[in-house]
Amino acid sequence: MPMEEFDELYFKYSDRIYSYILLMVGDKQIAEDLTQETFVKMFRNREQFQEQSQFSTWLISIARNCTIDYLRKQKPLFLWPFDRLTSITAKDTVEMKVEKNEAVGELYRQISMLKQKYKEVIILRKIQELSIKETADILGWSEGKVKMVTHRAMEKLRLHMKEEVDVHETIR
Repeated sequence: MPMEEFDELYFKYSDRIYSYILLMVGDKQIAEDLTQETFVKMFRNREQFQEQSQFSTWLISIARNCTIDYLRKQKPLFLWPFDRLTSITAKDTVEMKVEKNEAVGELYRQISMLKQKYKEVIILRKIQELSIKETADILGWSEGKVKMVTHRAMEKLRLHMKEEVDVHETIR
């Protein structure tokens, strides 16, 4: 693979890979390192790419494997503060920025508390906006399982969010 082609692929996919990994590990430096590792593995194993699947699906699978390998080495598995990851626009008022940060931070905090498979499927389907087929390919699941686990994960997330709202209302 010529260096220009590698650079083009890196430019095209690095932000998406980085954001996926960041959502999984919650640490910017670790996400940067794992993103680099993902592209190194992609380069080393480029002959293994099969044209039947999309390149982005194959690359996210590599990122997932790198991330899982990293998480397995962590003892204990930590929960990370997603509120550091929120973005705000210049048009937002101060109040809107605070509310948006709090809401997104709480959503990501609740996602981080889900089981690993629920967390992964929500990140891939709802945050990365991958199709059911792409998600199934990455996770090695059937499309039916992706639908079922996504539904269960969203129900669990809704339950967690409702409980959080109920607790806040009780405190007030």
